[in-house]
Amino acid sequence: IPLLNAGVEVPIGKHWSVGADYYYPWIWRGKNYQNCNQLLAFDVEGRYWFGDKKYPEQARLLGHSVGAYLGAGYFDFERNWAGHQGEFISTGVDYLYALPLFGGMIHLEFELGLGYIYSRAVPYRFINQECYLDKNITRHIHWVGPTRAQVSVAVPIHITKEQWGTFCGKVD
Repeated sequence: IPLLNAGVEVPIGKHWSVGADYYYPWIWRGKNYQNCNQLLAFDVEGRYWFGDKKYPEQARLLGHSVGAYLGAGYFDFERNWAGHQGEFISTGVDYLYALPLFGGMIHLEFELGLGYIYSRAVPYRFINQECYLDKNITRHIHWVGPTRAQVSVAVPIHITKEQWGTFCGKVD
């Protein structure tokens, strides 16, 4: 299912970048929307880009890279009028390959990650259109394994050092 999110990644030097992503997908399925999945999450990441970076500045975030990330969020997963809601934190490492499309105007990114997720979840159920949280039962979930798998379309926005200086209030 394609999900929209927003993120920004800033190159630092020839081989490094830092980034942040924000995810907020809602997915409804089924008759009367009895299946609903909500996720609100963010993460920050540092990334190392391999290869001889003799690219022009606007093509630096291309090719092979590895990164380390830290994220957190909230979820509410419901199926057939019962579900779990809670918070999570995650950390891990990932591999990303970015391919230029249309002369580099768009990047197609393929990413796989392994890591750790800790979550505290509370079950609930709907009866007569009212939601009942079972606060006496809290599940503590620990997961080690695949934590990311995504294909993304990225639109690079290039800002020169001169333009950045004007944004920051420097006037020569």
